[in-house]
Amino acid sequence: MKKVLITSKAFGSQLDGGHRKELITFFQENGWHLIWNPADRAMSASDIINTDTEHPLDAIVVYSSSDEINKEVFAHCRNLKVVARHGVGIENIDTAAAQKAGVQVKTTAEMPGHETVADLTFALMLSVARKVTIIDSQLRANNWYRPISSDVWGKTLSVIGLGRIGKAVIKRAQGFGMKILVHTSHPDLDYFAENNITLCSKDECIAKADFLTLHCSLNEETRGLIGVRELSLMKPTAYLINTARAGLVNQDALLAAIKNKQIAGVATDVFDIEPVVDDPLIKENLDSVVATAHVGSYTFDSIKRMDFLVAENIVRAVS
Repeated sequence: MKKVLITSKAFGSQLDGGHRKELITFFQENGWHLIWNPADRAMSASDIINTDTEHPLDAIVVYSSSDEINKEVFAHCRNLKVVARHGVGIENIDTAAAQKAGVQVKTTAEMPGHETVADLTFALMLSVARKVTIIDSQLRANNWYRPISSDVWGKTLSVIGLGRIGKAVIKRAQGFGMKILVHTSHPDLDYFAENNITLCSKDECIAKADFLTLHCSLNEETRGLIGVRELSLMKPTAYLINTARAGLVNQDALLAAIKNKQIAGVATDVFDIEPVVDDPLIKENLDSVVATAHVGSYTFDSIKRMDFLVAENIVRAVS
């Protein structure tokens, strides 16, 4: 049988037991033997290479953006034919090395998960502006806490990156009567005109934002997109929302800006190292920070679709 490494024990297990059994059966019926990551952490390149030494791999399901799929993996795993990402981010996969080795790289970009991520983006925006999480925690501690918060309705939303998620967030923002500014390297002028959206430079987007939300991919050009200079351009009343990738933002600069009240707050679903252990942004326990555990696509419907799309991507690639 062909062998596929699943880099997380969580794959297929978030729903009911029947879902995981259906996934395993799908693989087995198509001639695949599953090898599971034995640890409760992302896999390093050495972990994967050691697994391949014992069980020559035909495929890898990459579950976390912290899994290390580098050139050493492609050099060692000589049977490898496909790497299937559970999600869309491939910054941890050396795609040049994959191409050189003749290994296909697949993602779940074709599934309609952008609406799910857009929902969380707006949930985070509302939570950090209206101080929902801190009020909730205070009430649970028997404290009647009523801080003054910020409106979302009618404010200016700046969007950096205009793919499917960015457009889905804009659709929600329109329902809140927000003025929408966008910075993108691929402007769709018809879309801008139809939706009354203003195309801006990056600096103008940042400076005019009441809420700045990031929806671009992470690559060498976008890494550190928001740093010390960009944070200094933001209004002291503005909020940063990130459901894309932590690497888009200089995390040290962000923490300093929050602690110095240079910006009003941040809401994030993404971190440099996941699962999060002792992340400085979380350890400071600041009221102006709202954080979730990379759950942008974690709904029942979305997970079920994504799990099976990953499996189908592998089966189709190695027939």
